[in-house]
Amino acid sequence: MNGRHHQKFLREPLCPSPGWRWRMDFFEHLSRPDLPRVEHSHVRRATGFVDRLLSGYVSLFNDRLRPMKPIALVNGMAAYDLTQPPMGSEPGARVLRNGFEFVVLKREPRPINMVLMVNSACNMSCAHCSARTYLKSGRPNLTFEEIRSVIDQFLDLGGASFILSGGEPTLHPRLLDIVAHVDKSRCVVAMFTNGTRLPELADELKSAGLFGTLVSIDSADPDHHDRLRGLPGAFDKAVAGIEKLLARGMLAGISTYVSRRGLDGGAFESILELGTRLAVHQLFVFDAVPTGALIDNKDVILGPDGRSRLRELIKAQNAASTGPAIMGQSWVNSCEGFGCFAGFYQIYVNAAGDVMPCDFTPITFGNVREEPLAVIWKRIRDSQDWGVRFHECRMQDPEFRRRTIDLLPPGTELPVPYEVVRRLRRDKLGE
Repeated sequence: MNGRHHQKFLREPLCPSPGWRWRMDFFEHLSRPDLPRVEHSHVRRATGFVDRLLSGYVSLFNDRLRPMKPIALVNGMAAYDLTQPPMGSEPGARVLRNGFEFVVLKREPRPINMVLMVNSACNMSCAHCSARTYLKSGRPNLTFEEIRSVIDQFLDLGGASFILSGGEPTLHPRLLDIVAHVDKSRCVVAMFTNGTRLPELADELKSAGLFGTLVSIDSADPDHHDRLRGLPGAFDKAVAGIEKLLARGMLAGISTYVSRRGLDGGAFESILELGTRLAVHQLFVFDAVPTGALIDNKDVILGPDGRSRLRELIKAQNAASTGPAIMGQSWVNSCEGFGCFAGFYQIYVNAAGDVMPCDFTPITFGNVREEPLAVIWKRIRDSQDWGVRFHECRMQDPEFRRRTIDLLPPGTELPVPYEVVRRLRRDKLGE
C-alpha cells in the first residue's frame, strides 16, 4: 500500500495552542543586544527574487518560529540551528524553495538535510551509542571518492545542510577535504563530535568552511560523562574543544540527550547550566531513543508526558533573554514544531553506504554503492511508513516498533532492508 494512502493514528493528542507565556516576538529576539554576532567567510547572502520572498516567509512561519530563538546573527543573518543555514543566506534560500514547492506547488519533498557517518572509527566506547551496530559491522567504509559522489548527489537533490557524524568524524584522515569539497553556495556543513581533537583541528576546520559544531556531552557531571563514554578525561577534552572553537569565533554548541530517568533527575537543568557557563550558542537536546546500543531498552523512552514536560522546559529557555538557544527533538518532532524530518526532509547514510530515513532508524532502503541516491530517496518517499508526515519519533512509537523493529528475530544484522521488514509484517501480522 502506497504511503500516501496510509493513515497513521497519532498517539499523542492534538497540540493545544502554544502558551504565549513562552513566546518572545521574532523581531524582539533579533534586536537583543546580547545576541552573538558571528562573521563567517563562507556564508553569503542570497540575492535576487528569493530575497523578496523572505519577508513573507518570516511572516508565514512566525508562529512556528516564536518558540525558538536565534543562536546568533551570522554575517547579519539570523541562524536558528548549528546544523541549518541562516535565514537569508544562499543555502537558506534553497530551504525556502524546497518548502515553497512542497506547501504551495504540492511537489514531493526533497532531502534538505543529510547526515553522513563518514567513518566507523571511534576513540570512545559509549554505553548509548546509536551507531554501535554499524561500528562493528566489519564492512569497508566509503572511500573519499565515494563520499564526494554522495555529497554531490545530495546537493543535486536540493540539499542545504550536510552533517558529519561517525564513529568519530575528526578521526577521518581526509575530514578537512570532505568539508572543503561541499559547495558553500548551496549548503552549510555541520558536525557532531566528541570534541577530543577539536583543539588541534579548529583553525583548519574554520578555513575549510565548517559552519557549526555540536560537541556531545552526556552529563554535566564530569565523572558520569567519562563513565558513559568509557574514557577518563573525556569531559575535560570536550570542554576544551568547545572553548577552542569559541575562542576562534566559531559557532559551537552541546549535543545531549534526556531519558525518562534523566528528566526526573534534573539532567536538562544541569546541562543548561553548563551550556550557559560555557556560553555556547546552542544546546541540541535529543530524546533518549531505543536504538543502537539501546535498541532493546524501551525504558529510556520519555513517553507523551515526558516529551510534553521537556517541550515546556525548552520553550521556557528559548523565551529567556539569556543563556543558549535550544533545539529539542521533543519540540521539533511534535505538532507544535515541524514534525519528524526522517525520510521527509532528512536522510542518513552510514559508513558502508546504507541509506536510512534517519540515524536512529536501522532500516535501509538501498546502498549508494549500488544505486543513485535519488532512486533510494524515491523509494523511501513511496514507502508505506515514510510516505506520510509523522509528528513523533517513529523509534519511540510503540505501534511503529510493533510493526517493524519488534518483528526482527534476535541477532538480525542491522540495518535491515525494508523489504525484509515488509515480508515479516506479512508473515507475522498478516498485513
